[in-house]
Amino acid sequence: MKRRNIFLGGIFALAVLLAGAWFSAVASDDFVFVKAGYSGKEDGSYSKPFNKIQEAIDEARDQDKDVFIRKGKYKENIEIWEDVEVHGSGMDKVEIIAEDDDEPVVTMNDDTYLKEVTVKEGEYGILVEDDAKVQIRKVRVFDNEKDGIKAEKGETSNEYLVEIYECLIGYNEWNGIYMEERKSSIKDNEIFENEKDGVELEDDSEAILENNRIKDNDGVGLRLTIDESEIYLKDNTFRDNDKSGLEIRAEGEEGIVKVYDESKFYKNDKYGIVRLQEAPFTADQWNRSFIVDSDTIFWDNEIAPYSHIIRVD
Repeated sequence: MKRRNIFLGGIFALAVLLAGAWFSAVASDDFVFVKAGYSGKEDGSYSKPFNKIQEAIDEARDQDKDVFIRKGKYKENIEIWEDVEVHGSGMDKVEIIAEDDDEPVVTMNDDTYLKEVTVKEGEYGILVEDDAKVQIRKVRVFDNEKDGIKAEKGETSNEYLVEIYECLIGYNEWNGIYMEERKSSIKDNEIFENEKDGVELEDDSEAILENNRIKDNDGVGLRLTIDESEIYLKDNTFRDNDKSGLEIRAEGEEGIVKVYDESKFYKNDKYGIVRLQEAPFTADQWNRSFIVDSDTIFWDNEIAPYSHIIRVD
């Protein structure tokens, strides 16, 4: 039995060795590598990585490759060029800390991807350029001077879609996420303890927010405007926000906002949902534009689960 175990162990070790060699060979063809503190000759290979992320991004653009960031702390502001993907080795293993705190930590151009890193201590954590299609996945966005993630204006079509999935977005001095007019998909995130709102969407937005936990923000959990928007809120939790869970404004134009699939509003310091009207907007227009399914759950919101229509200047 012991000999068999030794034999099997040897096969396993050989398999691991071969797999590692195969990974390095394949990865070298696909990625430009970065390793914090590396001081030898640099060419972006696995064995001779760059020590700056921006150098790797520049090389990846020139070589039509993507970037892989190995474990470490990186003090820099980076810009991801068009068609480049940046992969970290884990949001708890890779920290990108702004060198210039008056600039975004990460700026993303069209057709870019960012995954498995932490970004912190910039003006914005991540700035998405106007009309850029991007995906941000499993990224921790903490301690930035303005919004955690800001997306500039873009056309509301799939060609300019901003996708934010499985991220932790907290402790930012403005909003967790701020979207100018554009199309977005925001799913499976935790958005918490931001000093303004959890998420803010401008009017004329198209968005789906699904299975997010939006909590403990100093403003409202989610702020949006009906006018010419199409927004679906599915199975989100809004809790313990210092104002209301959801603030929805009407400025005179119809749109569609739907809350469904057991969305939850509880322990918010004002309303679960508050409705604000800034221009003439009839009860019929409210009923057509704002739909809350009967399976929506309200519990222990300070003033009321659902406000009357509040007229504001």
